[in-house]
Parts: sequence; structure tokens; C-alpha cells
Amino acid sequence: MEVLKNKFLNIITDENLYKILLEKILLIILIAVIASLTTKIILKISDYIMLTSLKTNEKFGIKANIKRTDTLHKLINNLIKYLIYFIASIQILSVFGINTTGILASAGIVSVAIGFGAQSLVKDVITGFFLILEGQFDVGDYVKINNQSAFIAEGSVLALGLRSTKILANSGEIYFIPNSSINQVINYSQTYNLATAEFSILITESLEKLEMEINSLLDSLNSSDNYNKYFYKKEKIILTAITKIEDNIASIKVGVKVKLNKSSLVETKLRKDFYNKFQGRLKG
Repeated sequence: MEVLKNKFLNIITDENLYKILLEKILLIILIAVIASLTTKIILKISDYIMLTSLKTNEKFGIKANIKRTDTLHKLINNLIKYLIYFIASIQILSVFGINTTGILASAGIVSVAIGFGAQSLVKDVITGFFLILEGQFDVGDYVKINNQSAFIAEGSVLALGLRSTKILANSGEIYFIPNSSINQVINYSQTYNLATAEFSILITESLEKLEMEINSLLDSLNSSDNYNKYFYKKEKIILTAITKIEDNIASIKVGVKVKLNKSSLVETKLRKDFYNKFQGRLKG
């Protein structure tokens, strides 16, 4: 017992020990500072490249997808940070004399061992990367997702990650879908939406007179800021079809291309204005 006590006292009173510990602590701090500065510098360069790219696209009239660019930018920045932190961790372990070569070799063996059990995860990540890269859909888009011919989900995209996609259905359910299950995407939000409304109107004089009344109303609506601010480019509401005439009642359809996610709003406004115009003559 006395021998152990003496050895312990020799260790804690050894000036070289404190010198070595101080050197190692300073070296660890230096590695951490270099890693932090390197991360900040590379991320600043990454931010600059992204902003320059967006400005260049804007200069040449190329409309960039801000949401997709931001998603990819965050993904790249995270990969950069993880790589730098990993390298810094290996260097810190080396400071303590730990054989990092052996650790890396062991990690490689473990990776191969679990690789067979993580194939679905790898597929999810690869599919997620290409979903983001190709811009098949972004957060906020309204989509329908299928696996081959089997329906999976339809709704608004809440989140798009490398592992999975989160969809909010109209009925309130939230779907968490592994990206590898996504084989077909129908995106309703990348160009325009179609707002349509159908009405059955009593013909009081003649069909030609009714058409004139409808077109007069549409001209008025098309010139109104309550409507044209929602139109896609320079589209106008038009009488698209008279689908049926029976018992002096004309069934008609009107429609217009509108900006993304504005179809329900415009359809509601159309129904209100047609009701006010043809009050007492609307049937069905």
C-alpha cells in the first residue's frame, strides 16, 4: 500500500507531467480553434458562392428556386461541418496517443458489417439527395406520391429530408414517407393551378343573351384587382364550355390559370360573384 502511495505522489508531483498535460491541452485548444476558424471560412465561401450564383442567375433573367437552393446549401454546409469535426476529433485522439489508424480500420470493418442491414437507409439517403437536387418538389408544394402504381399520400409537403419526406394530408394526417418508397411524384405547384367553376343558369331570353351577360361579368372580374392579382401571367377568366342545355337551363363552366395555391380562393370568389349577378336564376 505504501508503495502505491509513493508512486501516486511521484506522479502528481512530477513537473514533467504537468508540462505534458499543459502542452496537450494547448494543442487540443489549437486544434479546436483551427477547426472552428476553418469551418467559418469555408461556410463563408459557400455562402458567397450561393449568393453570387443567385445574383448571376437574376442578372441573366434565370429564375432560381430559392427553396431548393437553400435546402442544398444547408445540406452542403452540414456535410462540410461534419467532415471538419470528424478530422478534428481524429487529431485530438492522436494527441492522447490513441492509434486512430486502428480505429479507422475497425470502423471500416463495422461499416461493412452493418452495411447489409442498412441498405434501406442508404437507398433513402440517395433518393432524398436526388429529390432535392432535381427539385421534384419543395416544402410547401402540393403533391401526390405513388410507389409504382400504388398510391401513398397526397397533400402539402411539410419537410423534405435526406431520410424521409413529411406530407400533411387535407384530412389532417401527417405521413412520414421513406424516400426510397417514392417512385412517382405528381406536383401540382410548380407552374400554375387551374381555377374552375360550374353553374347552371336559367335562360330568360336566349342563349346568346346569356352568353353576353356571362362575358360582361367576366370582363368586369378580369379588370378587377380582386382577381387579376391572382392570375398566372396575363391569363383571363373565360367561358370554357356550355356543357348542357336542358329545360331552358344552361350548364356552363368558367376557368382561369392562377398562381400557385390560389385556385380555391379564386373559385370561391367566382361562386360569390356569379351568385350576386344571377341571383334567382342559378339552379342546382
